[in-house]
Amino acid sequence: MTRPMRVLPRVVFYKEDGDWIAHCLEFDLVGHGATQEEALALLGKAIEIQIEQSIKFNNPANLFRPAESKYFRMFFAGSDVPSAKLEVHLDDETVQIERAETREFCDDHLIPA
Repeated sequence: MTRPMRVLPRVVFYKEDGDWIAHCLEFDLVGHGATQEEALALLGKAIEIQIEQSIKFNNPANLFRPAESKYFRMFFAGSDVPSAKLEVHLDDETVQIERAETREFCDDHLIPA
């Protein structure tokens, strides 16, 4: 039995057109919604689908596609959001998603494109 990959994702929240965006840096996937909780729930579903399809089609290269560096800079310049909980439910134990580190970024003018 192979050891599962443990992923500790980083998520940056930011506002775009009035909605909250939850952007996972390791997978370059997003969820959006009126609240951070709604955006994070949709992001969790997107991550589930990405992982399930990558496993189903034996395409591990599709698992990790990091976000653009701009979003990493936003994450590192952001404020911690310790109350945000990313939930990802997987039937396959090849990949385990552990707690996510979440931050909120609000100052768009500080980060160059």
